[in-house]
Amino acid sequence: MKEQISIINRVAIGDVIRRTASKFGNKEAVIDGDKRYTYKNMYTHTNQVANYLSENLGLEKGDKVATLCLNSYEHIIAMYGIQKAGLVWVPINPGLTTTEVDYILQEANVRLVIGDAMLLKMHASIMSPYEQLVTPRSDGASCFTKAYSSASMDEPNVHIEDRDIAQIMFTSGTTGNPKGVCISHIAVHMSSMANALEMKVEANDGIIAVMPYFHCAQHAFLQTFLLVGGKIVVSQKFDPIVFFETIQSEKITFIFALPIMYRALIFHPNRSKYDLSSLNKCLYAMAPMDQTTLRTGIEQLNAEFFLGTGQTEMYPATVVFKPQYQLTKVGSYWGEPSLINDAAIMDEEGHILGKHMVGEIVHRGPNVMSCYLNNPHATAEVRKFGWHHTGDLGYMDDDGLIVFVDRKKDMIKTGGENVASIQIEQVLLNCEHVENAVVVGLPHPVWIEAVTSFVKVKDGVTKEMIHAYCKANLAGFQVPKEIILVDEFPMTSTGKIQKQKLRAMYDKIYLTVK
Repeated sequence: MKEQISIINRVAIGDVIRRTASKFGNKEAVIDGDKRYTYKNMYTHTNQVANYLSENLGLEKGDKVATLCLNSYEHIIAMYGIQKAGLVWVPINPGLTTTEVDYILQEANVRLVIGDAMLLKMHASIMSPYEQLVTPRSDGASCFTKAYSSASMDEPNVHIEDRDIAQIMFTSGTTGNPKGVCISHIAVHMSSMANALEMKVEANDGIIAVMPYFHCAQHAFLQTFLLVGGKIVVSQKFDPIVFFETIQSEKITFIFALPIMYRALIFHPNRSKYDLSSLNKCLYAMAPMDQTTLRTGIEQLNAEFFLGTGQTEMYPATVVFKPQYQLTKVGSYWGEPSLINDAAIMDEEGHILGKHMVGEIVHRGPNVMSCYLNNPHATAEVRKFGWHHTGDLGYMDDDGLIVFVDRKKDMIKTGGENVASIQIEQVLLNCEHVENAVVVGLPHPVWIEAVTSFVKVKDGVTKEMIHAYCKANLAGFQVPKEIILVDEFPMTSTGKIQKQKLRAMYDKIYLTVK
């Protein structure tokens, strides 16, 4: 008979489901389309998934299980079932190419892939080495649900340490192959506790979970809401009308979205037709919010706005810009370190810098990654001088709030000046003629790099109008040498503009300049 494992002082991600089920068993946990699941349902299903994976498939603690899924209830119970079994969850971005998916599966030494039928079919040429379980889609077919439905409903009997690896999330790989970020149970658990406290998330809160679940930011808030017993409404894509209808019908209190999504919601012509009075907290991330959108949102939605910042290597939110500062601290503010983090500004030699001195933003805390998968050199590089190095430049203001200057790799060196791309982007985003904008440095034979802006404008707006606006609002060396009007931007699946693709597409436009 297998020895009964003690969980008397265990810290494991999956334990939150047991705790919330004991407190809120019949309370709705997840709503996915016309299906509604209670915490008791979740507890039963995640236990069954865990027991099926270990007892029926013979997977052992530490084995890697990938998910290749769109947002769904099945995706949620898969990730928690994997972790409750002591296995390692490897989420894969559904937007990746077959070559990229193949790299992740091999690099992580994945044993099993749980995926949506259409995605497994799309990558069928590389799937033969792996056992597969198909999650349900519109036709309702699912070997995943059928497989685990007969498994034991008991709590899995597995020994899990708080620093055991719970998940491996792969970075975007903008400068080569993506790096696998190994994240422990305690890192995710501590960050979710801090999120709940920092942003006052409680059991009566409900969130529309529209950001992709493979991404650390949305996953962090799935965990946060499940920790406190909140309600999660699954959404696969952003649609303003669906958002309004869902807020109204489900009495949603909390939104996590990108600034571009907030602009679509706040300035939507039909917004006033819906009752959005339940909404009281709005979190944004991954891009700056222009002051017009921010001020209008605060005034008309009557909600508190938060900016949360972090990265996969420092499980989010690592830094929080709180409601009381949103309209009084103007600029590229990230805010103050979360309750579980130390933060500092460091120079290249490892010295901590004083207020208003620009250096690299560094962090320490229990939510720091364990390591990069199979890459001790890269791990050592980001851990110099006993701090986690973010690759972000910034400074501390007089109140100890972090102000972001730029990514180290995005700082533009032009004619002897250092130009922060984000500063110019914020000026452009505050222009009434601009819908979206991004700024990069491109090779220039005279200036080393030329400030170059890519701008999506409203109908009837010309390049000359944008140039005149820049001259009136920027220093001479900051004014873009070229303004390129675009209809769309290359985007990541999480809504970030892919600067590296724009650099690659336009890196030769100044080569003929003398």
